[in-house]
Amino acid sequence: MPIVEVKNLVKKYKLGKYFVDALRGVNLEIEHGEFVSIAGPSGSGKTTLLNLIGCLDVPTGGTVIIDNADVSSFNIKKLSRLRRDKIGFIFQFFNLLPILTAFENVEYPLLLKKISKNERFRKVTAVMEQVGLEKHMKHRPNELSGGQQQRVAIARALVADPVIILADEPTGNLDSKTADEIIDLMKQINEEQN
Repeated sequence: MPIVEVKNLVKKYKLGKYFVDALRGVNLEIEHGEFVSIAGPSGSGKTTLLNLIGCLDVPTGGTVIIDNADVSSFNIKKLSRLRRDKIGFIFQFFNLLPILTAFENVEYPLLLKKISKNERFRKVTAVMEQVGLEKHMKHRPNELSGGQQQRVAIARALVADPVIILADEPTGNLDSKTADEIIDLMKQINEEQN
């Protein structure tokens, strides 16, 4: 059973009095533990597809199935719970909260799940070590390099044990050496944690 299944997915956007097709009849299956990259030119619908799989947007037509649940009929509250419990996000521009430390940024999804303080500390410390930032937990984002900020974003995506991690151009804001390191880290984590 695929962890992600997209059937005949359509997304149209209204631009003035015209409609623009962002996606037209996309079909996709991703198996549990699979590491998938979606490539294409700018404007080809990559981010739109990720936003639909991540339940950040709703399709104009077609079906999105996440972990055996058809999310097409989910209301806003149910979609929010699904994102909180099953999906981790890594964004190109990190989306870290500047007033929080690296530890607190990673901890934030666990606060939403109402996990105990001791369990939060254990999980955050473990995932920060996993991404190589155990010495930077008290630093704020502006005290970290771009690669370190992206590692914080990866740790934040991992900490709640999601079944899917979606990364939208996770290396687009990094130099090529750091980008290669981040991709290698993501592949390694995928191999270790399926």
